Amino acid sequence: MLELVLLTQKPDTAQEIAIAASRELPDWAWHLADAATTQKPATCKTTLPVKKTGDRKSLRRFFQKQPALLAWALRPAKFNPRLVALDMDSTVIEQEVVDELAEFAGVREKVATITERAMRGELDFNSALAERVKLLAGLPETVLFEVLQQKITLTRGAEELSHLLRAHGVFTYLFSGGFDFFTGAICQKLGLTGHYANRLELQNGRLTGNILGDIVNRERKSALLGQVAERHGVALVDTVAVGDGANDLGMLARAGLGIAFVAKPAVLEEANAAILIRNLALVGELIF
Repeated sequence: MLELVLLTQKPDTAQEIAIAASRELPDWAWHLADAATTQKPATCKTTLPVKKTGDRKSLRRFFQKQPALLAWALRPAKFNPRLVALDMDSTVIEQEVVDELAEFAGVREKVATITERAMRGELDFNSALAERVKLLAGLPETVLFEVLQQKITLTRGAEELSHLLRAHGVFTYLFSGGFDFFTGAICQKLGLTGHYANRLELQNGRLTGNILGDIVNRERKSALLGQVAERHGVALVDTVAVGDGANDLGMLARAGLGIAFVAKPAVLEEANAAILIRNLALVGELIF
């Protein structure tokens, strides 16, 4: 049994979108008479039991074209989230850390171009990361602190979401293809359960241009989701993953609910939930 969750600003808008979806996609249908609506100052949440299911790619593309839609999710009925895994760069924080570090090395434009292509899934993630980190060789360790203090900002709603998840007793993790110096700081700031990311090699107080250990790529994020869920005794059906880039597709597919957050087209094509504005607090509205 599935249910459709629509977040809009007005309740009538959600009903109109649901009716339009049924007309354009006749293989999908909802129990409109059984819709549950919750109005908040800035959002309206409408939950509709799914009567008939069809092609999910067509449904995703339809919702991408709805300008009045803030977020949507096709989730299991009576969903009970117990563990949430979050991407960090461009999700929990507004920046791509490697691009900010590259600015100090004088190679921001080159690195940012590689980052964008990697996020769209056009490049092998491991190779793209190694290439960008090589360009950081020689930067002093102090730059890490400067970037953290001067450049990094939390995405709107990140603190609100972390408070909500703690209140519900949900385990929370950062799985990042970025760097553990930054995930550690953000994890501590938000009071999350834990974090996994790549470790930059340092020698004599400077970056060597190398990464230590296994790279946190698409496959690693998916594996980590399974590992931490097992550690906490949480079934995968009760997990949530949130991310914006191709590197997140593995964990989004494996989680009970994978949420694309203001994501690249390749991610929007695959995820069964999406937040279309930069407000992480909407994660809470989609999962509870």
